[in-house]
This record gives sequence, structure tokens and C-alpha cells, in this order.
Amino acid sequence: MRRVLLALVFVLAAAAPAAAQVLYGSLTGVVHDSAGAVIPGASVKALNVGTGQEFSSLTSDAGGYTFSNLTTGTYDLTINANGFRALTRRGIAITVNVVRREDVTLEVGQLTESVTVQAGLATLQTDKADVHTDLDSKELISLPLPRYRNYQSLINLVPGATPGQYQNSITLPASTARSASSSGCRTTPPTFRRPRPSKP
Repeated sequence: MRRVLLALVFVLAAAAPAAAQVLYGSLTGVVHDSAGAVIPGASVKALNVGTGQEFSSLTSDAGGYTFSNLTTGTYDLTINANGFRALTRRGIAITVNVVRREDVTLEVGQLTESVTVQAGLATLQTDKADVHTDLDSKELISLPLPRYRNYQSLINLVPGATPGQYQNSITLPASTARSASSSGCRTTPPTFRRPRPSKP
């Protein structure tokens, strides 16, 4: 029984950090007609240009669509609906832990007619309330780092972060790592002490 409990503790401990890792992005939006009314039941397809993987969905009663867990890359979005021209929006960049919004307006016409547009730059993310910084492999290789090229010092590149203690220390083991604070937050939780009773 003791061994089973110990094994269970190890499994849960190993699974906890993995759940916090984010490896995918999302694509969402609403499909309207030229008058601004939503179009339910429209066919929506997202094609990863690099891999050829395609995802399909239908818009909801509110005209919305969402593709979650998309791998990073460039996507083409194609939307078809009866009585409207097919629309393809190319070059949509999906990045890790970002919800990309692409609202679409379809024009009245035949399905055989199509409209192709190039996606614009990503706008401010309004579907998710988080702030994060992405560094690609080129930046990781090219950016100058302090002595010993400790990858943890990359936290200093994040806006609002302050340099941590023990960074790149050769006197301390790697297990001590380093600590950093962001946006004025403390690296350790505050401690509260009970006031000492006054002496009579």
C-alpha cells in the first residue's frame, strides 16, 4: 500500500508541471454578412500552410467559430456559406498561447465566386487577459547573454522584469537556479508576523 501511494505521488508531481505548459495557439472569430447580421452554419476551414493539416468547423447560431490547440505556423482560413461568395484569408500567423481573432464579412454571391485577401497584422489580443513574451530560436541564439549563457537570464528581456539573484553564479549549484520579479511583484510571498504582546 505504501509503494502504491508513493508511486501515485510521483505521478501527480510529474503531471502537474506538464499541465501548465502551453504549446498551442487559437483562432476565433465571427462571420457576418454585409449588413452586419451573423451567419450560422457556415463552413470554416483552417489550413496549416507548412504542414498541410486542415481543421474544419461550422459557425454557431451566433455566427462564431473557434479552433483551439493549433500548432504554431501560418494558416489560410476559408469560409463558405450558401448564398455568399467563398472567402479565403491567407497568411494568418498563429503563435503559442495567443488567441488570434479573425472576424469575417461575406459578400452576397454564388459559391463558385470567391474572394481572396491577405491577412493583416495581428491586432491587440482582446479574447484573453494575459501578457507574455515570445522568443524564437533565432533570438535565443543571437541575443547576447551574460557569462555562462544561462538561459534563465532571458527573463531579463521581458518588460517589467527585474534581474534576479544568483544569476549565472559559479559558486552555487544549478538546482538553486535564480529568482526574478515582474511588474513589481515579489519573488517570495509576504510573511506576516503576529505582534508580540507588550510587557506589563
